[in-house]
Amino acid sequence: MSEILAGVRLVRALERSAELAGCSFDFVARDSRSLSCGLFCCAEHRLQGIVAGQSAQAWLDTLDEYAIFLPGYVLVQLAVGAIEEKGEQLLVEIQAQTVKEA
Repeated sequence: MSEILAGVRLVRALERSAELAGCSFDFVARDSRSLSCGLFCCAEHRLQGIVAGQSAQAWLDTLDEYAIFLPGYVLVQLAVGAIEEKGEQLLVEIQAQTVKEA
């Protein structure tokens, strides 16, 4: 259940970050799963979204685990995967791993 909350918070944080950068991020699909890590509550997230705006590519270039803050979680890894141009928009895949704070 914690992985779902982390995934929702990740999407919201990405939307806020994109807005601050002058573009928009609209998620299309999300898959969040628990990872077996013993003492920690870890999750893996795969997002697909559409990024639009003049600063879209620049925003994507700056995304990493240090660029996004998730209350209650540590963003251990964040990577932008495939980027496909769709007219003036970019279809992107984002992969992330989170760990619930104690």
